[in-house]
Parts: sequence; structure tokens; C-alpha cells
Amino acid sequence: MKHWIGLGIKYLCFGVSWGCTILVFSCLLAYWFDQETLELLMKDFGRQAAGAILTGVACGGTAVVYQTKRLPPLVKVLLHFGVGMGVFFPTALYLNWIPFHPGQTLYTVLQFLLSCGIFAGIWLCFYLFNRSDVRKINDRLRELEREYPEDAPRG
Repeated sequence: MKHWIGLGIKYLCFGVSWGCTILVFSCLLAYWFDQETLELLMKDFGRQAAGAILTGVACGGTAVVYQTKRLPPLVKVLLHFGVGMGVFFPTALYLNWIPFHPGQTLYTVLQFLLSCGIFAGIWLCFYLFNRSDVRKINDRLRELEREYPEDAPRG
């Protein structure tokens, strides 16, 4: 139980840091390229920051699901994606990150699909990065087993 509390706090902080990082970069981009958007962000900064943190926790913090061995990989991905997008999209609409036009359903659907594509792209980058790390660790363990065969686990 103590292990899961520590992991939960770690992933919660991970999500908060990602949300804040994305907000800072968004503000920098607005500062450089779109002063009007920057003014809107600053006028409502408290809610914008809270939305970024909430979205960061929902998208980054829920990655803790990959630490459990009880769920199949597809369920983990669907849970992570479902919670992440289930929080992001309503937050994005509420805070006008994505403009909502009631008469233009296709526009809203396309924005949702674009958001899903971005989420999937970010997820794929993390997946490939972590897969590379796992491969390096496994290669090193095989090297150690060859160097010290007497210490290798018997299975």
C-alpha cells in the first residue's frame, strides 16, 4: 500500500508539472506570436492555470495505471486515454482552448479528433522512449548474467 501511495504522489506531481510546462510554453508562444491570446490568458490566468494542472493530472497522472500488472495492456491504454481525453476536452471547451460553435458540429468533432491525435502522438513518444529504456536495461541484465553466471537466477 505504501508503494502505491508513493507512486500516486509521484505521478500526481508528474501530471502537475506537465500541465504547468504546457501552460508556460503556450504563454510563451502567445507572447511571441499572438498578443491577443496572451491577453485573454492573463485576464483569466487563475482558471487557465487550474485547467492546465487538472488536464496535466488527468493525462500525465493517470499514467500510473501502467504500473499495475493486473490489467491487460489494452485496458491500461483505454483507461489512460479515456480519463485524459474525458477531462481534457470538456476543460478545453470550457476555457476556450478549443472554440465551440453550436451550429458547427463538424468543427467540434474535428477538434476532438485532432486532440485525440495529439494525445496519441505524445503517448507514442513516451511509449517509444520507455521501450528503448527497457531494451537497454534488459541488454545490460543479459550482459551481467553472462559475466556472472553463478549469480543468475535459476528458473
